[in-house]
Amino acid sequence: MLKGRQRRDWFWLLPLLLAVAACGPGVGGTGTGEGFALEFFGAKRASVCSSSFAGTLKCPSTIVIGPTPIDESAGSEPVLWVDDPGAAQIIVRINASEAELNAQCGGYRFAGTWGETEDGTRRFFGHYSAPGADVAMPGKLLVESEGERVLSYTLTDAKGGTLFGPVSLLRTEAEPTLSSCSTVSPSPLGGATFR
Repeated sequence: MLKGRQRRDWFWLLPLLLAVAACGPGVGGTGTGEGFALEFFGAKRASVCSSSFAGTLKCPSTIVIGPTPIDESAGSEPVLWVDDPGAAQIIVRINASEAELNAQCGGYRFAGTWGETEDGTRRFFGHYSAPGADVAMPGKLLVESEGERVLSYTLTDAKGGTLFGPVSLLRTEAEPTLSSCSTVSPSPLGGATFR
């Protein structure tokens, strides 16, 4: 049983506890916590190192005798893709099995996790923001290999309608010089609310 002072302390904590509970999954109450987009699309987390374009990434190399599943938590070391290293307008960062696309000059941004649906559809599932929109919506980023150091990226909405791309990007080892319109932020969906 709580005594007088303890009851008062709990009383003052109650609004804080209610506010935290109301936030929902994820950071800041967006409802976009880890796995939210995967669940939305009926997908399960997978390692991007099991993708068809894994050879263009920096996946761990191991020598294994016999078949072995790829660890779902394993992914690529950070890799950077740009349209033009000397004046980048479009940047994609892949780190572990997460991707961030920032097409600042076009106004599109995306953040997502590599996953696979029951029917075998594999891509990055996440959220995008578009020009003139204050709300980040569920979206998918399709990636296809076009060569040893070139990947094609296509951003689609939840229904599969193309929003941006396909655009061919080059892998680069160094941070690119940004074009005059680029204001690439470390958080691709910063400031957006989620739906």
